[in-house]
Amino acid sequence: MEFSKILAVLLASLLTAQAEEMFTNSANLCTRCQCTQTSVFLLECQNRDFKHTIANWPEHTIPLTASFSYNDMPHLEQLPDSDLVQKVILSHCRIETIANGAFKPVKNLLFLDLSYNQLTTKELPPEIFKGPYNNTVYEPLALEDLNLAYNQIHSLHHNLFEHVAQLKQLNLEGNDFKVLDQPTQFALSSLTELEVLNLGNNELTELVGNAIRSLQKLRILDLSRNKIDFVPETLSLLSDSLEALYLDHNWILEITDESFLGVQGIRILSLTNLQRLQNINANSFKPLQNLSILYLSDNPRLTTIDRDSFAVNQSLEELYIHNNSLVDLHYSLTNWSSLKLLNLKGNDLYCDCDLYKISQDLKAEIKVDKDGPICINPINETTMMIYDLTEEACKFQNLVRGNLISNGMKIGFEYNDLKTVSGNLRLPSVGLVDVYERKPGGPYFFYNGLFLPRFETYLLYLTRRNVCLCLRTWGLPTYFVFHLKSLNKL
Repeated sequence: MEFSKILAVLLASLLTAQAEEMFTNSANLCTRCQCTQTSVFLLECQNRDFKHTIANWPEHTIPLTASFSYNDMPHLEQLPDSDLVQKVILSHCRIETIANGAFKPVKNLLFLDLSYNQLTTKELPPEIFKGPYNNTVYEPLALEDLNLAYNQIHSLHHNLFEHVAQLKQLNLEGNDFKVLDQPTQFALSSLTELEVLNLGNNELTELVGNAIRSLQKLRILDLSRNKIDFVPETLSLLSDSLEALYLDHNWILEITDESFLGVQGIRILSLTNLQRLQNINANSFKPLQNLSILYLSDNPRLTTIDRDSFAVNQSLEELYIHNNSLVDLHYSLTNWSSLKLLNLKGNDLYCDCDLYKISQDLKAEIKVDKDGPICINPINETTMMIYDLTEEACKFQNLVRGNLISNGMKIGFEYNDLKTVSGNLRLPSVGLVDVYERKPGGPYFFYNGLFLPRFETYLLYLTRRNVCLCLRTWGLPTYFVFHLKSLNKL
């Protein structure tokens, strides 16, 4: 009898020791972590040197949110049981593997963050998300928001989401997706309740139609920081649902009248940090009848937004076009009076009548910014506050909408575009140029500071369309305007 008791005690001790190796002792957990109770029980165990999953939750009678970020748990074991756990954060935990059914004991879990770990495609089977077993099937988890960002995933198992089919938000940002292969397409297409999908910061070059065809409730799509060089035509498959689209930090060259055909529901569009983008062509945004907020900033090569980019009846609420290389803005571009927020700082705008009219239309709340945008006065090249422009800006209309020529620029023009400019022009002499013949292609001139015998040529101003020269022959000044055919760096 005594021997049996001793054996039972030893066995219990052994099982306890093994359990402690697999799970973190939860005794006095609120002493080791921080516990706060309001309408939600908040368990904060970040950076507490945890090596394993906890054995038990602290006692709670209200919904619980738990954070275990910044611990070192390479293998995630099954979570302890609770029907009240709704959010679990396990980011930055160096997780490499997850036990099958790890979240089964928390079947009412709504939010799960597994971002910034070391999960791979191989170690992400569908079984890890299976719910409680009921007779012959596993019940689904209630999970609505899953964050798998910044792991090492290049493909998804085709049945990965079979136990979490009610997902509404999925974050796959910062993984290793170069293509959305067929298993991944199948996995994504199973999420018919999905509303938010983040595929940003991968290496995608296109958006495969089969990956999104079934996502008819998708409202927000993030494709930023990929290698996409055109606006995907497959976006039209989301025509009835898509409200916000993010294409920042891609390789897109231009936006055309076909770029957004079929996605008329978009309200928020972000096209920032597109290093190759040069032009916004006519009617580019015309299909976006519901567009309210446009982010079109930090595109260093963007010089032109066509005056007919928007439809006549479109009215934006927020427009962000700062830090581009815009040299002009047309008054007819949009309904400026409808804007509640506007940022156009950091461009090379020349003061002109269009900017004056724009400033007159803007709401007073926008123009209170004392550090507001500036433009360049083409008469003396000083800067002026756009919001302080007067009708005087209309008098030098012909001097704006362009960059003054700089050293190392080449301009080509043709003689049949030559027009004499009458009147007494008071224009700044920017520099001396050398005119010479070059065939084929007509004459070119280069800024190099040379005087030609009996022929002094002064470059007065350069616009996107014209260049004005003062040709002083035998001491008599004659002014000419040449229509530009090309403008390229040497």
